[in-house]
This record gives sequence, structure tokens and C-alpha cells, in this order.
Amino acid sequence: MVKTSGEETLNNSRPFAYLGLFLALVLLASVFTWILVRFGAPNPTRVEVGAASDYLPGQEPRLFGAENGYFFVLNFDGELIAVTARSSHKHSCQVHWDAMRNIFLDPCTGTQFYPQGTYRNGPPGELERLPIQVQDGRLWVNLGYR
Repeated sequence: MVKTSGEETLNNSRPFAYLGLFLALVLLASVFTWILVRFGAPNPTRVEVGAASDYLPGQEPRLFGAENGYFFVLNFDGELIAVTARSSHKHSCQVHWDAMRNIFLDPCTGTQFYPQGTYRNGPPGELERLPIQVQDGRLWVNLGYR
């Protein structure tokens, strides 16, 4: 069987077509991976709130504000704690520290919370505990993926 010049050209260009298809798929996979990493995997928001040694037991909680909201940091019986400044109620206000009673108080609902954020009195609910980390003597609060 004798090959014509058209058949030879077709057979010679087939490897280049496969190479082009492979390169297009690699490019598409790279773009998809970049989009996934850039937009699909949010980074946790961490806020530095000072030296861990600055938080002594018995001191009043310190209120901090970040673009993601307000939160309190305190040392409760030797344990460093961070809690959100909003209760879990539907129409919650920002809670505040009542130093006379040693509690957090939601002024909208009257709910009271113990220093560690657990429910004490009023409509049930709790203050969200936030993860904290001590790194090189500095205290960091993880506000989560927001």
C-alpha cells in the first residue's frame, strides 16, 4: 500500500495535536488550581492582643475591636480566654463587662454570662469562645474564617 503525501502530513501532525491538547489541559488545570487556592481556601483571621504575661488573673477583661467584630480577652483562674462580644441571641447587642457583679451582660436581653462565656441567667445562650495561641510570648486570637 502506497501512502499519499496527504496521509503522511496527517500522520506527522497527530503528535503535535496531542501535545497541544496536553498543554491546553495543563494550562486549564493550573488556572483552576490558582482560582481554588486564591478564592476557595480562606485564611483564618488572627489578631495579636499583646504579651501573654500582661493578662493577670483577676483583671477585668479587655475589649478589642477588629474588622470582624469585637471580642474580650481575659485570664480566668490562670487560663487565657477569648470570647466574642455578641451573644447568640437573634437580636443581640454587644455585651459589656459588669465589674460589680463580675459577669458579662447583654443589655438587650438581660442575659448574664460567667467570665468564661457560659450562660448564667436570662434567655439561654453562650458567648462564642475563640481559639487563642501564645507564640513567642505574644497572645494571638483566631477570629476564624471570616
